Amino acid sequence: MIIKPIGLLSKKPETLDEKYFSQIRPKLYEHHATHYQWGSRAGRTLAEHLDSACQFVLTVTHIADVPEDKRSLILAATSVHDLNKLDRAGRNVKTLARDPEFLKQQLKLACVDSLVKTAEDLELVRRLIERHSGHNTSDGLRFFPEDEEIEKYAAMLIGADLFDLGIPEAQRIGKIQKELTVAFARPSCLFRVSISEDRGYITALLLSACEEVLQEQGLHPLAIYPDGELFEGESWPEKDITEEIACRWNQKINRVFAGNIEQLIHPTKDGIKVNHQALQQNPDEALIQVQALLEKKKAGFKTDKVSTDVRKYGDAAGTEAVNQAAAVGLLPVTNAEEFAISEGLKAAYLSYRETGLTPKEVWDRIGSKIELSESQRSALEPFNPQYGRCLFAAKAVTKGMEAVTNIIQDSFELRVGEQPKNLKTDVPEEMIVAVHRILNLPLKTTWEGSKELNFYINANPRKRCSLGATTNQVQDLISNNMPPGTKVQSFSNRLPGGISAEPKRKADSLAARSYQLMALGANFPNVNKQDPLYLHFALPEGSSPELLRIWREFLKETAATNPEGGTVTVDEAQLYRDNIKEFKSNKVVGFAFPKRLDFIHSTVVIPLVWGDVNASLALLKSLRLALELSLGLNFPFTLSGNLEIEPWNNIYARVEGIPSALQSLLGNGQYKREGHAQKNELQPQEKAEEILKRLRCVGELAFFVSSPKKRDDCLYDLARAAQRPLNLYYVLLRWILREQDEPNLESNWNRIRQPLKDLLESLMPEEESLTRYLKEAAKIAEEAKLRGSSFRRTAQAEPFTEFIAAIRSRKSHLSWDVVFASLVQQYHTRLDRIREHGVGATKYEKVKQYYDVLRKIFDEIYCSRPERILADRKTLEAAYLFFLQEARQELKQQPEKQSNQTETTNK
Repeated sequence: MIIKPIGLLSKKPETLDEKYFSQIRPKLYEHHATHYQWGSRAGRTLAEHLDSACQFVLTVTHIADVPEDKRSLILAATSVHDLNKLDRAGRNVKTLARDPEFLKQQLKLACVDSLVKTAEDLELVRRLIERHSGHNTSDGLRFFPEDEEIEKYAAMLIGADLFDLGIPEAQRIGKIQKELTVAFARPSCLFRVSISEDRGYITALLLSACEEVLQEQGLHPLAIYPDGELFEGESWPEKDITEEIACRWNQKINRVFAGNIEQLIHPTKDGIKVNHQALQQNPDEALIQVQALLEKKKAGFKTDKVSTDVRKYGDAAGTEAVNQAAAVGLLPVTNAEEFAISEGLKAAYLSYRETGLTPKEVWDRIGSKIELSESQRSALEPFNPQYGRCLFAAKAVTKGMEAVTNIIQDSFELRVGEQPKNLKTDVPEEMIVAVHRILNLPLKTTWEGSKELNFYINANPRKRCSLGATTNQVQDLISNNMPPGTKVQSFSNRLPGGISAEPKRKADSLAARSYQLMALGANFPNVNKQDPLYLHFALPEGSSPELLRIWREFLKETAATNPEGGTVTVDEAQLYRDNIKEFKSNKVVGFAFPKRLDFIHSTVVIPLVWGDVNASLALLKSLRLALELSLGLNFPFTLSGNLEIEPWNNIYARVEGIPSALQSLLGNGQYKREGHAQKNELQPQEKAEEILKRLRCVGELAFFVSSPKKRDDCLYDLARAAQRPLNLYYVLLRWILREQDEPNLESNWNRIRQPLKDLLESLMPEEESLTRYLKEAAKIAEEAKLRGSSFRRTAQAEPFTEFIAAIRSRKSHLSWDVVFASLVQQYHTRLDRIREHGVGATKYEKVKQYYDVLRKIFDEIYCSRPERILADRKTLEAAYLFFLQEARQELKQQPEKQSNQTETTNK
């Protein structure tokens, strides 16, 4: 199966790094992606090893300020440094390096021959390769003058070769540090920063903040892992940088929310609700957004609706209360201006309530701001504090909207002022605690995990978290702040009694913020109520910072395919027919790429939405695209319905939530590359390439037999049929008959034959006896022309349907021998009647041979049980019809082969 590499760069490469990722890296995977390695490198393909080494030397030579011409030669040597693994004759590195023709050939295959321009360049490449393997001691040329920097260059290559060695990490890091000390001519230490949990975009912002702080402290990013990053420097900072990282992290989060204030303010039926995040980021912008919503309320004023609300809350308070309010000048709203004022008072009431004030305290504060008299405040007491009082107090606001704006601003200041802050860094204390909990720095941590457990045990059941850790900062999940499909209601038999409202799931402030970031940061379609699937892509282990930069630019350019900022999908016709991935914009379905580059770091979460389809079909379509991208880019991934996933491990690809109906097609959901194990060690369902091959075949079959509007239904039917591969024939025949008025089976067979053959070979490596017998019977029927009087479908299947009819109509007193003998005679008589010149003994022998084969199916496969074969009759008939087409094709090719052989003999 051919997997075309995906180009990360859309422009012509300008730097050496860009040339490597656009031209050289794809060649390494093209030639060595299935090359298994032994010993301490088992579990990684040769392509992955060479890629890791090349990225390592690109980063190290950049840090060391190596001249560009020397960087090119070091890269060329690194791309072919394991010459012994590239030679089928089993020669060692020394012999191969000193064979100029072989060395030039390998440099050309790796697409680095253009970097080696002269004989001196080739000699330097040879010496570097020999030094990395220790063969330079027998090189007589080492006694002659050579480049003074060659020891440094060789140390870089040796360090690159050791970088992914499968030995204990402490031992491996020590060896690399030793080589880098030589390469940089200064003390060199490596420091690993990792994360304990991945929460999507908010974790990417944390890693970016950590990277920026450490760079300011003199450390260099060396390599990126799915769970963190590796830094190089002379020493770790002496001071505690946790608070500085938390401060930088908080600033990044604030910048995200500052650009999305309008999405944090919701005009609900209960009033305008302002999320606390909006006040944290930009309270002035939040106030402007509230004013804009009040203007919309004013423009949408409807007298009938407002009059209904006035009667409702007036009746609830009583006639006497309404009369007393009117006596002190508190009359209900009657126009659009007064209605906007009442909605503003309601928004202020809701905002004040977020601070914990009681309804009486809130209205005392509002009354003092709008200068209500004591008698007016008393007259408002009988009315509903949230709805009724606002409707009757609006006329008493003498300064109009100006006074309302001042009240709302006062509530914002009160809410912001009550948030606990760390005075030293002006960052919430919870952010510092979160950094301690999530980020694993190479220093002793002061965070105690037992406190979280005690918080959870001792917390009120109403405040226990279902997302994140149970801490003092616990809040309800709000559906408007969550990504589509995130459930916010809680259903449990352990909830305490006496709850009047619908129970909501709880989350700590950080977990809730991570879900808000996903909702704000991904290009979700405007209208989407279906649960998305989350595609978690990770950079390969040991990736360079330059690859991260190029990866970010690739995702940015792909997201720009939709200029309106919505979802991006691929052209399904080209994908199913030609396996071409052409991105195009879509308003409803596809990838919801991240809006900002800093949401992409060691991993990136890309939601996939598919509109109104079932979960199984969404999984099939998502997995097809995930594998196409993953194998084209050589990036591992996890596909899940959850934003939070298990830690990354040695599994190349993982799919969560595969239904039982699709497990025959998709396996257990844990896949490796072909080169990650020996040839016969992995089952077909464990190989990522094999799963992609199956999905391609299913997609191609669906494309050929169904119309565009019905393609998803056909795809799902074919995927389910893989539970019993023989059912694929029946499903295909059913769709052909459904979609085509006068189907031509031979033409349809020519189109579906190859993908169907590939799919069946993958699902059934060894042909079943049932399939073999059916093919044998079809071949006999085609050779002897055992069919009805035409080429119609029913006529072609006639001898087989007679076989099924004989089994169905068999009398209990007749033996099966009698039934089959009678069947042979009756069908021979039938052929004699419909053929123009009749049939003779030869045809009788063919009929007998044909039904003898079908008898084997009945006896051996179905154990002479008629109810079992009758249950499968439609499937068997469909398979038989397609096997007839296959036999017909083979018979047509025989004369051609014989004529070709004759021509060859005559020559």
